[in-house]
Order: sequence, then C-alpha cells, then structure tokens
Amino acid sequence: MRRRVAGTVLTLALLVTPLLGCSDEEPVTAAPTPVQTPTPTPSVPSKPSLVRYVSPTGSDHDRGTLGQPWRTLGYALSRVYGGQVLFVRGGEYHENIDHVPLHVGKAESPVTVLAYPGENPVLIGSISLHRPVYWLIDDIDVTGDPTTPDPPRFMVKMIGGRSWTWENSEFRGTTSRANVLITGFGVDEPAGFDFRGNCLHGLPDLPTTSTNLFLGTMHSGAHGIVSRNVVFNAENQPNVRIGSGAGAPNRVSLLRNTIYGGSLGIDVRGHPHRVKISRNIVGGSAAPAMIRFHLGLPHGTSVNNNVAVDAAQLLRPEVRKIVHGSGNIVLSSDPEFVDNSRCDGFRSDLDAMIPYGAVGQ
Repeated sequence: MRRRVAGTVLTLALLVTPLLGCSDEEPVTAAPTPVQTPTPTPSVPSKPSLVRYVSPTGSDHDRGTLGQPWRTLGYALSRVYGGQVLFVRGGEYHENIDHVPLHVGKAESPVTVLAYPGENPVLIGSISLHRPVYWLIDDIDVTGDPTTPDPPRFMVKMIGGRSWTWENSEFRGTTSRANVLITGFGVDEPAGFDFRGNCLHGLPDLPTTSTNLFLGTMHSGAHGIVSRNVVFNAENQPNVRIGSGAGAPNRVSLLRNTIYGGSLGIDVRGHPHRVKISRNIVGGSAAPAMIRFHLGLPHGTSVNNNVAVDAAQLLRPEVRKIVHGSGNIVLSSDPEFVDNSRCDGFRSDLDAMIPYGAVGQ
C-alpha cells in the first residue's frame, strides 16, 4: 500500500538555468535545493449533518453516520452532495461502480471523498464516474478484480466533468485496457480536472494490450493537469497513452510525473492539441526513444525540460524537427532510484533530479 506519493508540494524558488537554456538533449548538471510547502488539507465541515461515512461493515439502509455507516461505496457516492464530506472507512469494497447519479458541487461547497484518517480503503473492482463537477477524491485506492468474468474496458473511467480532482491514490492490477482512463464529454469537458500525486502500476500480460494511464478524446474546450504521478509497470506494455485513432486530448499538461519501465514511456497517437509535456522523468524502457509520436502532426504540442533516464534518447531526431521542444536532457544510467518496483521508491539522491518528476528529492 502506498501512502501519499505527493505528500508535500515542492515549490522551486530557483530553477536550473543551465538546464532550461538547452536547445537539445544534453547531460545533467546540478540543481539547488527547493523550498517545501505543505499540501493543503481538505477542510472538514463542523456540522455533523455535512459529514457522512461508508464502511464494509455498514448497511445501505442506515443513515450514513459514524455509528450507522453505509455499506457500499457506489451507494454512498450517489448520496453525498455539495458541501458534504464522505469518509471512507478502511477495508475492501468489492464493487463494479457504474451509472451512479452524482450530485453537483460548487467552488465554495465541493463534494469531498476522503479516506478515514489512518485507515486504508481499497475498491476491488472498477469505477466509472460520469461528469463529476467540483468533486475531490483523496486517498481512495482501486485495484482490479481478477475474479470478474467480464470486466469493463477500463478499471477507472473519468468521463468529462468540471473542476474535479483525484489525488494521493494507488491504481493497480487492472484486468482490462487501462488502470485509468480520462476522457471527454461534449466539446468542453473535462474542464479544469487535476489528476495528481497518484501511483499507477501492474498491468496484465500480453496478449491483452493495456496501459497505466490513457488520456482519451477531448475537444476544444477541455483542459486539465496530470501532475506528480508515479507510473510504472511490467515489461511489454506502455505506461501512458495520449490519444488514439479515435481522437486525442486537448490542452492537457503532463507536469512533473515519473514514468518508468514498460515497453515505452509515453505513446502519442492521433492529433493532440496543445498538449504540454514538461519536467517529467521518463525512462527505464528498451524502446529507442522514451516518447513516441505516431504519424500525424501534433497541433501546438510541446515537449520541454524533461529528463530521459536509463535511456538513449527522449525523442527521435526526426520527431524533434516537428515537435516544439527545448531543455530536454538524457541521463544514460538509472538516477539512483531507491527502488523502482514500488510506489514510494522513485526517489533519487542526485541533486539534478530535484526539479523533475513526481517526488523531486
């Protein structure tokens, strides 16, 4: 179980001038120590009527209070509304959640779903959330259920929505096409989504073609951030897919993620619009380049200030001619990760790695 991959937000007071000025892939140099600031803690209402609970030992016929919690996560998600906090008690929830009607939150009164302090809730199965608006989900892990005879195509599916956040969670062991899919709805959703501080790993063996994170079709009004996630997996599968033959995302930033191992770091397909790939650590794959662009010109997509580790190159030379990019660096060896087989192991003692990746130190 991983606890808080992004436990603190690392705010850089000084950036690495020698690295930012590079126009091509160059060797790594040193960097200064960052200033640390804590991640804001979600606020909990003082009124008991605005706090609800769900527990594997509860009942959906109860009131959702601390003494009488609900039983299933799917039912609980359908019952909470803007301004409420749902505490998810520790234990296993064996559910395939789909077609759940979600109440709409507001900026001043979001819907908040939190792990109960000190406990470890895990959804074993799948979840598909349709158009969440001002939702925050924090520290709720999801793992695939190998006993499901006909699993959905995606273990976690986020469709459209506005101003939603899913953070500090572990997604592993999908039995289908991806651990997490984020995709659009209409012409302007998802808008303002934030997928951050999570850990994604554990994919099925071939011939099932899977990926850890899949960013699907999003149209002109969509936008969001994927940041400070640790993404790694077994051999022969790519880690991140951006787009497909059916379409690609729009105005999504991949910022300070650590993407390691697999057959490929980032696989870009379709025609992504204004996708920014910046300050990521990508590597540990046998592929000739860590980020692959298929046929078709990206529209305004940029690849800037990333580090390819344990790799020959980040982008192929022919790709660097058509994709805007600068300050990308190649480190031919492993940057002394503590342990590249677990969520909390992607820390490096190299000072030059501080401005990059999910952990930053």
